[in-house]
Amino acid sequence: MAVLVLLPGLLWAKDFEIRPLQIRLQDEVYVLDAIAHYRLNGTVLEALEHGVPLTMVLRLQVLRKGAWFWEQDEVDVHYYRVLSFHALTGLYEVFDQQQGRSQSFVTRDLAISAMGDFQGLPVMSVRQVEEGVSYLLELHAQLDIESLPLTLRPQAYLTKDWNLSSDWSISPLFSSESPP
Repeated sequence: MAVLVLLPGLLWAKDFEIRPLQIRLQDEVYVLDAIAHYRLNGTVLEALEHGVPLTMVLRLQVLRKGAWFWEQDEVDVHYYRVLSFHALTGLYEVFDQQQGRSQSFVTRDLAISAMGDFQGLPVMSVRQVEEGVSYLLELHAQLDIESLPLTLRPQAYLTKDWNLSSDWSISPLFSSESPP
């Protein structure tokens, strides 16, 4: 199994931070392990406690190094996770839409932490990688305002409390003449 440790791609934003940990080869597919730290403000946490589910989107892009902005990305995928609070049980639930699985947590902090733990995200297959081409991995996380209830969306669009996102984290994916 080939392991490629990414260069420090740690970028801080006011609200969220993303850190790519490593790329590894698994069954002919390069997969990513990454951590997203979500810092939710009081307005958003209050809405969660009152039953508003929060959808976080992690966007993963792979592009050729030096590509022009109009060139198509090699990979452009969105991963959705939904955090909700169930008042009757007092539990927090994190639902992974891609895997169709949910986990329950006793505390909000544990749920938020688990929501940002991404292990084994498919990046690209070995067949997609061209020898001699360098690639960049770009990651971005944000609160999906479009997933909020309709009555809350106007307020979410007009106030900065709901406009939560990270900066783009950009790291070399394959910086050598040939992939690992």
